[in-house]
Amino acid sequence: MSPAEAGFATALRLHQARCWAQAAAVYDALLADPRLPPIQAAQAFVNRGAALRRLGRVDEAAASCIEALVRCPDMAEAYANLGAILQEADHPLAALDACRRAIALSPGLYTPYLAMAHAEQDRGGHTDALTLLRRAAALAPATPGVRYNLAEALLRQGHFSEGWQAYESRWQARELALARPVCTKPEWTGQDIAGKTLLVTEEQGFGDTLQFIRLVPLVKERGARRVILQCRAPLVRLLAGMEGIDAVTASLPDPGAYDLWVPLMSLMQRLEVAPDRIPAAVPYLAPPQEATGRWAGALPETADLRVGLFWAGDPRLGHAAASRTDRRRSLALAQLAPLLSVEGVAWVSLQKGPAASQLGRVDGATIFDPMPGVADFADTAAIIRQLDLVIGVDTAVAHLAGGLGVPVWVLSRFSGCWRWLLDRDDSPWYPTLRLFRQRRPGGWAPVVARMREELLRAARLPRHDRGPA
Repeated sequence: MSPAEAGFATALRLHQARCWAQAAAVYDALLADPRLPPIQAAQAFVNRGAALRRLGRVDEAAASCIEALVRCPDMAEAYANLGAILQEADHPLAALDACRRAIALSPGLYTPYLAMAHAEQDRGGHTDALTLLRRAAALAPATPGVRYNLAEALLRQGHFSEGWQAYESRWQARELALARPVCTKPEWTGQDIAGKTLLVTEEQGFGDTLQFIRLVPLVKERGARRVILQCRAPLVRLLAGMEGIDAVTASLPDPGAYDLWVPLMSLMQRLEVAPDRIPAAVPYLAPPQEATGRWAGALPETADLRVGLFWAGDPRLGHAAASRTDRRRSLALAQLAPLLSVEGVAWVSLQKGPAASQLGRVDGATIFDPMPGVADFADTAAIIRQLDLVIGVDTAVAHLAGGLGVPVWVLSRFSGCWRWLLDRDDSPWYPTLRLFRQRRPGGWAPVVARMREELLRAARLPRHDRGPA
């Protein structure tokens, strides 16, 4: 094996192990050798671009793919990678052009169809995106990442039966890096559960748990004797008293404690829940008594409309794709200044994390901040129950407010999350939730202006008329 072949083998092993920085370094070393043949140099530049893309180094990744095309102008893979990079850099038209070139050169390559679908979604072309994802799935039926992206597109359009079946591929989709629970007992796939104890395991984000935990009582209706929920510590106290849950633990229990297990978000597929049969018994969440008692009277007394506010999610700086999504959904507090100037509103911060440092930076805005004393979601729930309205971006706090039955207005990015479906400003998940959608990518100012008009109206209402907003 030549030194170049050995270097490629090492880089590919690192690539497959998702060790992007190390893989990029090996490609750099290969490309530093002037004796590397043009075709091998082109392949190294393409692979280097793919690794840099995963690291969020978008400009360098695009430049690397362009260097590959300089050496090999008919390299379909280079165009496909460039298309994916341009899509993630918010250049959907350029991404579509690059992907079409890739398909013209190699019609059997599935990756350009995947990138084109994302570019169409970024432009609002969800029907075309679904068609492209079906084509990608036909070309690569055994690729979990394709199935997962198809699942999200199906769910966004309300095709729940096919969508939730495809969503089962999430565990194998390497880009999600989900850790499937290691449970030695059989998985519940819909078989008779009468008299059995079922372990339901949390997965993905806090918002996912708060949204889908409503399904647990339906399992009890199937005859389960007991339901044990495993979730992360910040949710334990809130969910311990929920109907249908007999025990909550932050770690996986001993196998002798249960008969069957199921991931929480698989319950939609196991229970065959359709869009018109989403359990909407709200509120299904309630703060525990100790949290309610602790926070009673903690907010300043006021006759004004009491509104909770949160404006940013978790930046997820170590995960390029998640960080990109957070940038699209989050705002700076200063962008909400038109709301903060509305008279007759008493603002309460619900923001945690780095973005909370923005408090005090908006001239003339007074925002009471109880969050330094908040230990978990039970505390946040106790605060939210004292509010007339909650306003914020698409994070777990929106799901918490919706599950508590408190009116909540959500600022939703243009290519919004699949769970909010399409072309509606209400939600079948939460009767008290209202969506304020971007009408163009990145266009928050018109959204805030529309919300300000609604807030002016709400603030003028007498307190006894302040029902669900």
